[in-house]
Amino acid sequence: MAECGDLVIVSTFDPDSGEVAPFEEQVGSHGGLGGSQRDAFVLHPTEWVIEAPPVGAVALHEQIRRWLQADR
Repeated sequence: MAECGDLVIVSTFDPDSGEVAPFEEQVGSHGGLGGSQRDAFVLHPTEWVIEAPPVGAVALHEQIRRWLQADR
């Protein structure tokens, strides 16, 4: 974003625990440095089948694209 600074600080970081203090009542932050958000999930309609667990953002994006193509 052209209006965004080169470095944006949105919270505090505790280097001993590796956690950040988020704005919401969560244990980490979205796109942040750390926290205990290790149990990711995808909430989707039951008719959308996941053949193999998507690992990483690219794999998740590809899975969503497959679902969208199948719905056409």
